[in-house]
Amino acid sequence: MDTRELLTHLEKLECGLDSFSFSELKSTEASKLKESFEAFKSGLEEKVFGIPTEDSVKVETSKWENHIFQESRLVANVSHEIRTPLNGIIGFLDLLKETRLTTQQQELVNAMGSASKNLLGVINQLLELSALAAGQGKFEKVSFNPANLINEVSFLCKTLINGKQVELLVHYDEDIPKYLLGDPSKLSQVLLNLTGNAIKFVEKGEIRLDVHLKEERNKKVFLEFVVSDTGIGIANEHLKHIFESYRQAEPNTKLKYGGSGLGLSIVKEIIEKQHGCLAVSSTLGVGTTFKVILPFEKVQVHKSNASKIRKRTTVDVSGKSILVLEDDALTQKLMENRLEQWGCKAYITENGLFGLHLLENHNIDLLLLDMHLPGMDGFEIVHRIRKNSRFKHLPIIVLSGDASSKQQEAFEKLGINDFILKPYNSEELLEKIYNTSKQMEQQQDEVVLEQGEREKETVQIVNLNPVMEECLGKTELLDELIRLFEQNILEFIGKTKMHLQSRNIQGVGFAAHKIKSSLKMLHANELIQVCEEMILECRTGNDLDRLKTLFEEFITEYPKVEMAIGLELKRIKYKL
Repeated sequence: MDTRELLTHLEKLECGLDSFSFSELKSTEASKLKESFEAFKSGLEEKVFGIPTEDSVKVETSKWENHIFQESRLVANVSHEIRTPLNGIIGFLDLLKETRLTTQQQELVNAMGSASKNLLGVINQLLELSALAAGQGKFEKVSFNPANLINEVSFLCKTLINGKQVELLVHYDEDIPKYLLGDPSKLSQVLLNLTGNAIKFVEKGEIRLDVHLKEERNKKVFLEFVVSDTGIGIANEHLKHIFESYRQAEPNTKLKYGGSGLGLSIVKEIIEKQHGCLAVSSTLGVGTTFKVILPFEKVQVHKSNASKIRKRTTVDVSGKSILVLEDDALTQKLMENRLEQWGCKAYITENGLFGLHLLENHNIDLLLLDMHLPGMDGFEIVHRIRKNSRFKHLPIIVLSGDASSKQQEAFEKLGINDFILKPYNSEELLEKIYNTSKQMEQQQDEVVLEQGEREKETVQIVNLNPVMEECLGKTELLDELIRLFEQNILEFIGKTKMHLQSRNIQGVGFAAHKIKSSLKMLHANELIQVCEEMILECRTGNDLDRLKTLFEEFITEYPKVEMAIGLELKRIKYKL
């Protein structure tokens, strides 16, 4: 046996000894065993590599740390530079999908979108790996429910088993405390990676996820996670390379199964940074088993907190259109499945600009928002949404890994309606969607009633009664006419702005004449007067500055008309 290969085996043995000491030995015995093993390992390394002097060790360590830092910084900088334009490409491709495309064009756009997202996934993994290697990875310490987390991981993994004769079996130790303190998102990442790999490499058979309480010691809880499968297995000569960056077990693995070879490297870094232990065993053609041991802290649950836990209730959110802004592909899949099960229409994207585009062009009832998105963060997205009077009352629920008191204050100032802490179970999410929607509907009804009373005492800005008569009393036809009117307004604003920039006075006059008929239909007299002045100026005066002033006046007055239209629609529908 090669001496270096012997050292690799020693590393595996070290992980096994850690596992053994957690469950079989007292802390003093475990400490002595660890010291003895370290002494033996150090002696062997000195025999193989020579005995280094203290100064040379410091120099080499310094050089190595500097090399790692420089390499990580280069990877991070390059990845960031690539990710910014790549997010733009993905956003434009999403917008392109909304246009009329031929079958061939649709296939090409889908292929480009898939390739772009795969590249973005690799870039994100590179960023995470470089941050972890440089010691810059962020680890949270928040309270979470491990049972909920395992349920969500299990559910999501089952949705990934498409058309395979594979069974996913999950065993969860009931002795595990209900609440723990740690980083649930990193734990999800580890388990989804290991279980996802198993799903990838098993065509027929079973996959097991076993979670055990290994030991409780000094207010710490050690959990063991075992992911085993009956897949293709890994040969001994390749087993030692699987945790290396850009390496996969077999040379043909990437060609057959895909992947970047970064996933297990990240898993290893995450576990080691949390002072955990990772081991793997495999037999070619039989299957593979990964064992992970991670420490967590206990959380004391007070009775007052326990009393806040809601009982199960049957709620219905079917028929709702929900926009989900989330950058994690697996969470996207989970959301899509959950919402479809509840009878909702789901619009899911990671691109903030495309999300705003979806909001503008679809009747969205509620937004589920992850605050950490590439390109545009959640705070900027909410700020843009609330600036638009159309979406002033849109229910927004934030998906957060940490909701400190400062963050909650920021949520309230921005007009965010509620938040849900990750990880959450499906019941919590369902109730949040239902309760937030109901609260907003009640508030909107109250606002409409109050504004309706005020409108009776003021001059009517628009009058929809004549249009309603033309629609033969059908409110759905009235809704469609209003939608077309709003599209015409947006077209007028866009074209007029372009004509003013190019000094095309004739074009401005034509656009104003065209929109005037739509405004007359709604009896929007203030805007009709502005348009008539624009038309007259285009025919006689040709004063570009005057036209710009009139256009600005139109832009200022239109939101009032838009709000009046909304109130009139409510009045007609609810017979106020």
